[in-house]
Amino acid sequence: IAYDNHDIDDGLRAGFLALEDLLTLDGVAEQWRAVERRYPAAPRERQLRELVRDQIGVMVNDVLTQTRAAIDAARIETAADVRAAGRALAGFSPAMAAQERVLKRFMYANLYHHPEQLAAAAEAERVVSGLFAAYCADPALMGQRWAEAIPQAEPGRSRHIADFIAGMTDRYATRAHAEICGKTALVPATP
Repeated sequence: IAYDNHDIDDGLRAGFLALEDLLTLDGVAEQWRAVERRYPAAPRERQLRELVRDQIGVMVNDVLTQTRAAIDAARIETAADVRAAGRALAGFSPAMAAQERVLKRFMYANLYHHPEQLAAAAEAERVVSGLFAAYCADPALMGQRWAEAIPQAEPGRSRHIADFIAGMTDRYATRAHAEICGKTALVPATP
């Protein structure tokens, strides 16, 4: 739920998604109409934030309602009952599951496979791979505290380096890569 909706927000902000295209999706269009009714004079940016918030709320409430109904129908009273149920009890209603599949297809077609997004992902992979290789070769590049704490044996050694990289912001990783491996920039390619 969070990924779906925050990716909508990110896609709109990055210009990879257009509101008009999102409104071809029935569930999104319904929420947008509700936002426009509640906030008719609000700036578009505020309306878009409210759309994402409403989408999250609708999806969460659907999961809660559907899950409560499934638990009641299965007469679940204990954790043992859950394990013995033999099926998933938590999830979307069939209608919301169908809407979410449509949204996922839309997001793959219009955001996740967008040429600029793919180029940025490839550049990010290059930066992370370069940093990982550099830190494997010379742990001192991570700084004294991280270098002193690095395990000598695998998989602990690789996990330690991965944790160090995972704690970086994009800006910090880009700067570190430029200093260690040479000039780089995490910017989308121009089409």
